[in-house]
Order: sequence, then structure tokens, then C-alpha cells
Amino acid sequence: MALFEIGAEVFETLPTLCVGLVYAEGFDNSQPSAVAQRALDDAIADAEKRLDDMKASQDPRVQPYRAAFHALGMSPSRYPSSNIALLRRVAKGKGLGRINPLVDLGNAVSIAHGLPLGVHVMSSPESVLELRMSREGDAFVPLGSDRADLTLAPGELVYAEGNLVQTRRWTWRQSENGKMGADATSAIIPIDGFVDDNLDAVLDARDELAGLIVEAFGCGVATGLASAEHPRVELVC
Repeated sequence: MALFEIGAEVFETLPTLCVGLVYAEGFDNSQPSAVAQRALDDAIADAEKRLDDMKASQDPRVQPYRAAFHALGMSPSRYPSSNIALLRRVAKGKGLGRINPLVDLGNAVSIAHGLPLGVHVMSSPESVLELRMSREGDAFVPLGSDRADLTLAPGELVYAEGNLVQTRRWTWRQSENGKMGADATSAIIPIDGFVDDNLDAVLDARDELAGLIVEAFGCGVATGLASAEHPRVELVC
């Protein structure tokens, strides 16, 4: 089981925000996956064609996120959302390194649909992954570090579990505590979008990712959708 919730204050700035959700449990992420390899190779090849002679920031699919970052008071150029960051690497011909099968599947779907997507490990089934504004007492340990980033201040849109921030500046930078490792056996995967702009794309990406996870791992999968109408979602496989 997994719990997900969007804080009410988030909708004051982003009233049409929605999050497609995939929860997976009981998978073995320690072995190579031909399904993940194929999906990522195909997504990179398709993205290279799409982005030929075009910057990632010019892709029509990423414009709602650039606008949302501006609305949140953050520069989308200085703090690119994860979908833009991935597409930039592809557009520059840098490709993407393989990390582990579940992360690779997430990257493949993110690139294919031009949507920000995060793969989060939770500390326990009773924990809640929240998309909310940061507050006093929150801590963020950047990926690859063992020290908290002291620049985190209240009022920043973050993904968090308790007072541990899993991603800063919405989908910009991942934490050490929330990273998906080869030993993980469960994960919750949010796909950010907007009900008045790209809801169909979010649902398509959600369902595609769920199908790929089942194909790759044969594990339990549950899906959902959080929005202003339904800000809290329980996911049970």
C-alpha cells in the first residue's frame, strides 16, 4: 500500500495541477531488464528525431511546466524540471546512462511523453508521499551527499516524506534518501500534469508505465490520479 497527498496550499498557485500515480511492489530491481533496455533505447531514438534542430525548452509539451515554474517564482532555465533536463541531454546527443531497470523505465516514459516523472522509495508502507510547500524543520540531502542543503527555505514546492524532502523545487533535484536503488522492492511514481492542459498525456504515460513494469517484473501494480477534487489517494496492489 502507498499513500499520496497534494497539500491544499499548492492549488492556490497551481489550481489545475494533477498527478498521475503508479505504485509497484514486489519487484526485483537488481537484475538487468531487456524490457527496460528496449523502452529506453526506443524513447531516446524517438526523442532525438523530435528534437532535431530544436532546443528541449522549445518542445511544446514542456511549456506548461515552464509557465508553472514562473508562477511559483522559480526560473525554469535555472531550475529545469526533470522532463526538460532529460530532454536536454538527448537533444545534445549525450544520451542517458542506465541506472537500474525501474529508473530506466521511468526515464523512458518521461522522455517519450515529455512529462516530469519521479521514482520514489518510501521508508514504510504507512508513510505518505506529499507534494506540498516546504516548511520549518524540513531537511533535504542532495543526491550523492550526506549533508543537508542549508539553502532550503519554507515556501518551496517539494515532494516530501514527513520532514524529509525527496525533491527540491518541485521536480528539479532529487534527494539521497528518496533515490531508487537496486535493492528496493517497492516504489511510488508520480507523473505531474494539469487537468486543463495535458491530462490525457498524463493518463497515457501512467498506464504505459504500469504496463511496462508488469511486463518487466511481473509484480503488483496500482494506479491513481490526484487533483484538487481528490488530493489524497490510497494505492493498493
